[in-house]
Amino acid sequence: MIDKSQIIHLIQQDLKHSQLTEALRNLGLDDGGLYTLDLMSLVAQLMQVPSEHMENFAEIYGSCLDKAAEYPVTYLGEHLLPVAEACYFRLMGGKDD
Repeated sequence: MIDKSQIIHLIQQDLKHSQLTEALRNLGLDDGGLYTLDLMSLVAQLMQVPSEHMENFAEIYGSCLDKAAEYPVTYLGEHLLPVAEACYFRLMGGKDD
């Protein structure tokens, strides 16, 4: 069974991936979207997001991914854990489960 910490870890890994692809873009190596992991869809599925809420979910998730570039790139992405936790909280509608 997937729990909150596993979802947060997936978000954290997606944030880390976002950092790395953004760094490539900044170096002029635009991937054209070829290296997407589509973890957002997996997270939405695990969180059982109804299709009518997907637009809002994607907007929140995307804004979290955009913040990733503001943090240092590290091997484990430890600086991204609080960002992932805050993202999860926002995706849950600001309520703790």
